[in-house]
Formats: sequence, structure tokens, C-alpha cells
Amino acid sequence: MESETTKQNYRKTYIIIGIVSILTFSGLLFDLYLTYGDKKDKDVKIDKLTVELNKELLEKTTCVYLRDSLFKANTDLSKFKTLTMAMVHREEATSQLKHKVGDLVYMKNDSAKVVIEDVLIGGGKYNYYIKFKVLYKDNTTKEVVPELIY
Repeated sequence: MESETTKQNYRKTYIIIGIVSILTFSGLLFDLYLTYGDKKDKDVKIDKLTVELNKELLEKTTCVYLRDSLFKANTDLSKFKTLTMAMVHREEATSQLKHKVGDLVYMKNDSAKVVIEDVLIGGGKYNYYIKFKVLYKDNTTKEVVPELIY
């Protein structure tokens, strides 16, 4: 009888080992499936990121080129910075004046019709002046203060 019992024990052991082997093999196959599936997802993400990286590199190259071009242009024009600031200041000052360049006005001292040809702004640290350069009918010019025209 022992041999029968031993055979049954061996069968049970073989069955248990077989079931464990099948479960282990199935688990390994499932793990391989998940790993392969994750690899596909990661490959798709890597491809998308590669395309985005190439776009960013192209934009960076364009920006660097434009920055270099602007730097060169700015360097060339930087010698005119003081002049530009003076022009901005002049525009701010002349925008507040009653009369503009090209206006037809009358002189107060002799009621002559004149055309304002230019606005002259100048002065020093503690004083300044604003004058109009006016053009008479006989093509003569004269610098006058704003109080002398109406």
C-alpha cells in the first residue's frame, strides 16, 4: 500500500508542481506582454518628443539668427541713441504747443501772414527756450517766440 500512497503523493506533487509551473509561466508571459505594451507606448511618446524637440531646435535657430541680426542693427544704430531720445523729447514738447509746423499764422507786430517752418527748442541746465522759425511771403525766415504769433 505504501507504494500506492507514494505514487499518489508523487502525482499530487507533480500536479502541484505543474500548476505552479503553468502559473509561473503564465505570469512571465503576462509580464512580457505588459512590458512590450509599455514599450510601444514609450516609443510613441519618444517619437512625439523627438518631433517637438526638432521643432524647438528650429525655432531656437531662428531666434538666435534674429537676435544676432537685431544685435548687429542695434549696434549700428546705437550711435544715434542720444539723437533719438532728443527727438522723442522734442515731439513731446511740440505736441503741447498751440501751433504746429506748417500752420498759417499771423504775426502780432505787423499782422503779416507767415508759415511756421520749424520749431526750435534749446537751452541749458537751468533755462530753455522755444521759438518758431517762420517763413514770410518774400522767402525770408525769422525766429520768433510763440507769444508773437496768433
